[in-house]
Amino acid sequence: MRNVDSGRFGAAALALTTALLLSGCGLFGAGEPERDAEGQVVEDAETDASALEVGDCMTDNGTAEDPAIMMMPCADEHQYEVFATTELPGDEYPGDREADAAAQEFCSGEFEKFVGITYDESELLIQYFYPQETSWTDESGRKISCLIAQAAEAPTTESLQNSNR
Repeated sequence: MRNVDSGRFGAAALALTTALLLSGCGLFGAGEPERDAEGQVVEDAETDASALEVGDCMTDNGTAEDPAIMMMPCADEHQYEVFATTELPGDEYPGDREADAAAQEFCSGEFEKFVGITYDESELLIQYFYPQETSWTDESGRKISCLIAQAAEAPTTESLQNSNR
């Protein structure tokens, strides 16, 4: 997981990136959270980055010591919300630097569509998961997931979609 910060792009939180590097495939393949007919998480569930879908909410983003992610219904207090996902294309792993750059570019590009203003104008934070070489051949090992959070990762019970902040 990385914090995106363009003046803010430079200060990266490497906790989950480190967890991904240290655990390799260990993050992938955990159980799927229970979802309702609309695909929303209906109860707290410990899972991994491969299970994330747009609209999911969570309280933590994992650490090297404990790479599990705690997801919950977005009406419950949470810190992060998934606002976009995509797959990194290609037959061969492009390398960590290139995967990180692709995730940063994708998430930054999707931010304005979700929030309503550019990232540079916003007080909100972007974080993301990007593929690692150890998971490249796994079914969901090419996934980029973009997360949004309030300043200082303050908890919320609302979506940040169309918040214009």
